[in-house]
Amino acid sequence: MKTRNELYNGEGAELLRFITTYHTLLYEQVLRLFPKNRDSIKSLITNLVKQGRIIHDKENDLLCDTAESASNPDYGMIAAFWVLLDFKKAVVYHTSGDFPIKLNFFSKDEWYEILYIPLEQEYLINHVMESQTKSDAKRLVVLESEEQAAKIHITGVIAFCLVDSSTGSVVKLILDVILISL
Repeated sequence: MKTRNELYNGEGAELLRFITTYHTLLYEQVLRLFPKNRDSIKSLITNLVKQGRIIHDKENDLLCDTAESASNPDYGMIAAFWVLLDFKKAVVYHTSGDFPIKLNFFSKDEWYEILYIPLEQEYLINHVMESQTKSDAKRLVVLESEEQAAKIHITGVIAFCLVDSSTGSVVKLILDVILISL
């Protein structure tokens, strides 16, 4: 008889790492991380929920690591994660970032940071980013509206993005350089 680990090829540990790293992700985002094994991942999620290792907020279709994450989801992280999924094929490694950076990812020899800027927080984020040490990272900035782009003065920005939260589609508004070819 096969063990759960053999059945899921170690995907359980990877799935738990993603949820505990990002705290709250949409169910669909998690499924897109494992596109070849959607049915087995759904089964794995069900088992992890039954074991109490993750929380599935069915009303909002969120997978969370704690009750606190479920009651106060970080929609900025969810939007940033949609951008990450746009680059999934080229991503070597990804992890969460420190405010105001939502997440970091690496592709080949390139380092990328994804920032999320809520409405009316443009000047705060500009100031915070100005006070940080210089970074070699290429920055992707997720905005809530196209008008915010004119207010952002952060170095290293290669694209401003808008995310359609209902579909997860990402629109890149401004590109200074050619991004990773997908």
